[in-house]
Amino acid sequence: MTRILYPSLVLALLVLVTGCAASPARLPVLDPGEARGTVHPVYITTSRQPADDPAAHFGTRRSLALNFARADVWVPHNRLPGEIDYPGRRPDPSTEFALTGWQDYDSRPDFARDLNHDLSEMRFAERDVFVFVHGFNTPFSDGLYLNAQIINDFGLQTAFVHYAWPSAGQFPAYLYDRDSAQFARDGLVETLTLLADSEAIRINLIAHSMGSLVTMEALRELSLTGRQDVLEKIDPVILASPDIDIDVFLSQLSAIEPRPEHLLVFVSARDRALLLSDRLRGGDHRRLGIGAQRDLLTELGATVVDLTEIRDGGFSGHTAFASSPTLMRMANTGVLATALMGVEAMPQDSGIGTLSDLAARIIYLPARALGER
Repeated sequence: MTRILYPSLVLALLVLVTGCAASPARLPVLDPGEARGTVHPVYITTSRQPADDPAAHFGTRRSLALNFARADVWVPHNRLPGEIDYPGRRPDPSTEFALTGWQDYDSRPDFARDLNHDLSEMRFAERDVFVFVHGFNTPFSDGLYLNAQIINDFGLQTAFVHYAWPSAGQFPAYLYDRDSAQFARDGLVETLTLLADSEAIRINLIAHSMGSLVTMEALRELSLTGRQDVLEKIDPVILASPDIDIDVFLSQLSAIEPRPEHLLVFVSARDRALLLSDRLRGGDHRRLGIGAQRDLLTELGATVVDLTEIRDGGFSGHTAFASSPTLMRMANTGVLATALMGVEAMPQDSGIGTLSDLAARIIYLPARALGER
């Protein structure tokens, strides 16, 4: 049975993952003119080397030195929530993502100067930095556009930093990405240290898929090297569809002190990418993002958001945390934050009550939070 099943699983995983990520998206810089949309400034730290094609900015090769940049990402209004329309050879700013500006930084101080300037323009209580760490099989451009889509569709109002680690952006290079995830730990440590020294009062950290491995390794490294001052500024930590073995995660978590006050884990039993990955490894080596360890996570103090019931997050379910209009409505109406705080469901009016009921079914609060209520 195993000899028959294994090749079919490999083929299925190839089709699933490569079907949603072909060649890297273009990064044209354009003037949107009369097109309706929003520009989101995104600061970039990356452990990728510059690309051979200057228009691509950063490629797939690893860089020992951290590189810095800023992109002004154009998100058109004429599209469905959660969708990313990549620019064609003749970009159409009325419907497609693009850039309206790009800035390379020669040094860390220059990068920090501009970031601090933007932070100083915000009210003190709002000086958060939102850091996004992309997942496996992600070209630089695709990760940047995904970051901007999350910012736009979830209505985030902070400063934004995109940490781009050197994914090969191809499914056959899975092992390269696994090694790159380990390699990229130090770059994320440097990024978080830089941000802790900035004008930001708090660092919000969200990681997707294999980016969760990069993130947990970086937090572990900060703890082991005595950088509790940096860890104390990081909250919340959100792991979305984490592609981490449960035993590896438990080992990483046990070494992190202090732990983030709020650790959120988005899981789904419908995540086809992680389910196939799980079966290829054998049933005893579960991926954290499938949600089989939900009760254990809440006992350890994590909040689990189980997206199994969410049906509008794409075929694979692997990016539902970013692409589900239902989850966006929960976030933009305050239902998600209310449920995460453990507040009772809202009255049944204007559809909010329905969203509250759904939130109550999919959100599992940590054991300590339940004891405080």
